[in-house]
Amino acid sequence: MDLLNTLRKILVSIPLCNRCLGRQFSSLIPSYDNETKGRMLKDLLFMSEKIEKEERSKKSLRVFKALAESGHDYSQNFIKKNSPGLKISPKPCYICGSEINQLINKAVEKIVEEASKAEFDTFYVGLTLPISLEEKDEKVKSFFKLGFGEALKNDLNREINQKVGKLLGKKVRMKRPDVLFVYDAINNKVTMQINSIFLRSSYRKLVGGIAQTKWRGMDSNDVTPSIEKMLEEVLIPAFKGRKLKFHGAGREDVDVKMLGDGRPFIVEIIEPKVRNIDLNNLHLEFNRRFGNMVEVFPFTKTSYLDVPRLKKEAERRRKTYRIIFETEREVSEEELKEISEKLTGCLIRQRTPLRVLKRRGDRVRKKTVYQAFFKRLRDNLYEAIVTCSGGLYVKELLHGDEGRTVPSVASLLNTKVKIVEMEVTGIEGG
Repeated sequence: MDLLNTLRKILVSIPLCNRCLGRQFSSLIPSYDNETKGRMLKDLLFMSEKIEKEERSKKSLRVFKALAESGHDYSQNFIKKNSPGLKISPKPCYICGSEINQLINKAVEKIVEEASKAEFDTFYVGLTLPISLEEKDEKVKSFFKLGFGEALKNDLNREINQKVGKLLGKKVRMKRPDVLFVYDAINNKVTMQINSIFLRSSYRKLVGGIAQTKWRGMDSNDVTPSIEKMLEEVLIPAFKGRKLKFHGAGREDVDVKMLGDGRPFIVEIIEPKVRNIDLNNLHLEFNRRFGNMVEVFPFTKTSYLDVPRLKKEAERRRKTYRIIFETEREVSEEELKEISEKLTGCLIRQRTPLRVLKRRGDRVRKKTVYQAFFKRLRDNLYEAIVTCSGGLYVKELLHGDEGRTVPSVASLLNTKVKIVEMEVTGIEGG
């Protein structure tokens, strides 16, 4: 490729501003911005033409005129001095109409104004451009067979991000920034997308009758208290978020306590306008308000990537339950010892329980009881300590669920079983 000849062809054919010219050769001089590249290329062509003009005085001024009309100062001064009668008519850039810097300044101004509405440390700016601009840019590359340039949108995105970052003192991050700004150059508008904050903790549920999450079924008037609702009352005002989403490492039934070291969870604060908060005080405030029912451990910041990991880990973690249950008939110490031995290390086949069949697929799950211990408390009242796979339905392990769980305590003892009280006493790694 003859660079000088290509520059002549381009600038004699169409006027280009410095930035739009420099962008067509962007990868050739990566250490300079496109505005500077364009100015250097015009200077190079001017010098070449000037040398030829001195060698051949009758050489045409066509290239000088084209350079001058594209805004090149040296060419304008050269023509004024050497051919003052030659009329120069400044022409707008073929691609951007010589308004590209104005577009950048408008975008930066709008984004900085919008940025005052939220707290953030990292950001990224996206851009919506008129289709005609991008089409003209690509047309120039194609017509002149230029393979060294970059897309117009990439150039503008980089420039706007740099300017906004410098003005706000914030870091530019393309992947999952705290805030994403999208500037609509067609309508001169900015939209702001605030990405969620994710906090990790564990909870202990000290009493029954509390759900893990809010009821989202048809009965919108359900008044059952939930851990999610309690967290909303503390975290939403603190972060000035729009709403909250709870991600638990499994769940226990409403009537089941969660003790021991607690159940891990991640809470997602959606569209938080405040991000920099002393997390040490959040769990203290929660426990001050709800600690007689639910306790949470200190919060730590985590990533959205940890949500699926948490869900997956919940299936693998062993859980230990304490169950108080009644039997229809009296069970001997020998029978209690025998079922302890039979269930320890036993593979359990569970068909989806009847009580959750409306919201879970009807299939058979295979889970393991790693350890089981049974003892009498009084008369027909007994205690079971069961350590099992995550995802095993422990209530059904006791009463059998009309034969859908095999084996079960009810089937092994050949008697009906009724759950009186149940609690999770430990989660492996919780």
